[in-house]
Amino acid sequence: MATYYFNLHDGSPCTDKADAGDEAVSAGRAIKRDDVPDGVESWRLSWNGSAVVVYAEGKDDAGAVAQALKDNEDEAAANLVKEQDIIKAQVVEAKQRKEDGLEV
Repeated sequence: MATYYFNLHDGSPCTDKADAGDEAVSAGRAIKRDDVPDGVESWRLSWNGSAVVVYAEGKDDAGAVAQALKDNEDEAAANLVKEQDIIKAQVVEAKQRKEDGLEV
C-alpha cells in the first residue's frame, strides 16, 4: 500500500509527497491515507470522506482510460437528451404563451 494525501474540500488527490502533504494536513487542507493501492495513477484516486476510492477498480490504466471515455460518452448522450427535453418544453411553453396572448 502507498501513502497519499487528499484534499479535504472535495476529496481529490493532493500529493504523494510527504513534505507537501504533511504541511497540507497541518494546515487543515488535506487528509493522509496509508491505504492507497500501489501503482494506481493519481487521476483515478479520490477520497469519499471515509475511504479511498479507485476509479475503474480492478482495471489497469488502459482499461480505466477506456472506461472514462465510455462514461464521458454516456454522460454526453444523457445530457443531449436532457437538453432536447428542455428545448421541447420551452417550445411548448412559448406556443402556450402565444395562444394565451402573452407573447409580445
